[in-house]
Amino acid sequence: MKKPIITLSIVLPTALLALFALVPVVDRVVEARVFHFYIVTFFTFAAVVAAYLVGLVLGQDSPPRHRLLSTAFVVMGGLFFIHGILTPNVITTVQNPGIRWSAWFTFSVGGLIFLIAAQDHPRRPLPSQQVRLTHLVAGLFTAVFALIVFLRPDWLQAIDNLANPWHALVAFIFTFAIWAAAAFALWQVWRQTQNGVDGVMVLIAVWLAIGTISMHGFDLWHLSWWLYHVMLLMGAITAVGVLVQSYEQLRRFRLTYYYLAIGLIATVGLMLWASHLVAEFVQQGISTELEAILMQTGIMPTEMPDMALMVINARITGLWVAGLVMGTLFVVLLIVVYRADGLIERRTEELAQANAELKAAEALRDDLTDMIVHDLRTPLTTINLSLDLLERVMQDETKAAQREKFMKSANRSAADLLQLVNQLLDVAQMEAGKLQLNQASHSVPELLEAKAAVIQPQIVASKKHLTLAVPQSLPQIDFDADLIDRVLDNLLSNALKYTEEGGQITLRAQLAGSKLVVAVADDGEGLEQSVADQIFDKFYQVRDVQGKPLRRGTGLGLSFCKMVVEAHNGRIWVESQPGEGSTFYFTLPLSPKMPPAKFEPNGDGSVQLASEKSI
Repeated sequence: MKKPIITLSIVLPTALLALFALVPVVDRVVEARVFHFYIVTFFTFAAVVAAYLVGLVLGQDSPPRHRLLSTAFVVMGGLFFIHGILTPNVITTVQNPGIRWSAWFTFSVGGLIFLIAAQDHPRRPLPSQQVRLTHLVAGLFTAVFALIVFLRPDWLQAIDNLANPWHALVAFIFTFAIWAAAAFALWQVWRQTQNGVDGVMVLIAVWLAIGTISMHGFDLWHLSWWLYHVMLLMGAITAVGVLVQSYEQLRRFRLTYYYLAIGLIATVGLMLWASHLVAEFVQQGISTELEAILMQTGIMPTEMPDMALMVINARITGLWVAGLVMGTLFVVLLIVVYRADGLIERRTEELAQANAELKAAEALRDDLTDMIVHDLRTPLTTINLSLDLLERVMQDETKAAQREKFMKSANRSAADLLQLVNQLLDVAQMEAGKLQLNQASHSVPELLEAKAAVIQPQIVASKKHLTLAVPQSLPQIDFDADLIDRVLDNLLSNALKYTEEGGQITLRAQLAGSKLVVAVADDGEGLEQSVADQIFDKFYQVRDVQGKPLRRGTGLGLSFCKMVVEAHNGRIWVESQPGEGSTFYFTLPLSPKMPPAKFEPNGDGSVQLASEKSI
């Protein structure tokens, strides 16, 4: 489908020009000056706005040749806008030579930019400095040419008088050669890239080469002369369309850019329409009044005076009034739209962040589900297997020792399962504020010694060492013994898990000011600071470089510890260095009637503790 359309878009205008050249009678004159003014000024302004915003959004994420494509139509639109404004007897009564020169420069300068763009090869990209230089030179040339056209058109007229008709022929040959060279060079680029935008640039170069023939080779106001306006418009629409289609960032919604494009184009369109209505109203009103006056005086209406100057002045007045009103409205709405766009952008970022957090939560949920299923399945499997084996040896009195072993295994697994369920329920209750503390006065040395005694068999079995450093003079304080006992379980279990065979674990306690500090230290692998900062977060797990958890678990143990300690108005933290082990501290406040100790924690957060003894 694309190939027939592309072929038709080249063959049809070429055939039309050939027909007009061979059969001049078909090439009718259509001298529609007002239509030319409105159509050219509106569409060239629209092309400039659209191409400029496209180039602005493209930025550095696109090849230089694609950015220069938008630049070419910004410059060509600007130059051809001058051509439209200078249409004779519409808003000016002077025949300005700039109308011809602006059309010539539209095609020649555009062709040069296309030729520069064609130097951007995939293996030999165009330097960004050269792209910026092209933008600068093209912009300066357009500005200087506009100043000459409106301030010193006599310079252009002098060149016409001196060089006519040879300069027109030179301009034609030069411009056609540029477009032909640009088309060939861009075709070579497209053969390497097979990129849609590069292919469209080749097609546009061919169209504008045909347009050059239409502009230079045929007489003013003929159908053949109008053809190059169509080719230029086709090129601008196609260029903007293919860039928008090819680059996702151009399709991304930005309210300010959309409003700038649509608002500016609509503002200019309404200005032109309003000026036309004013001119029509003035012309009709003056014609009616003059007709009535002339009829009364006996003068024939055919002898009415020329109203061209009055209509031109009315058209200019309409442009100024409409421009002032519409321009003010445009600026006011632009401020509103800009603020709304900022709000939309902030909300979009918030939604994107919320979406990312939701995806992370979903991934965490999946990981947590896998962990919980594993942690539930393991003790259940052990219980099931132990009961199955127990059933097999139940009647065999010679295997009483094995029955006891299976029973202990089942009990241990049931206890692990219950601990996991309790941990999940307790965390949920504490988060909801439903778990009540059962505080009473307890002896800290007794609690720690009992805990050391409970864990001692695991210490011995794993060939590690436990040291208890607890002064017997520590006062009794109020806390929930069951919850603090589980905090110690978690901390000691972690220390046992991360300490190598032959390693040292220390359980210490000491007064520090108005609080009691308990520490569980190990000489294991230690933690990175980034890990230490997150280790008390719910479901957090230490992971390897591939993102996999180093050890199985729910990631709730330390989070539970943090909630329990903070529920007692205490604080929990860790001090660690990779390869040097970790020390977990938590504090419990003394009873209000207890006097503070005479010493405080060290400046680094550690605590001076009593002498240690091994168990």
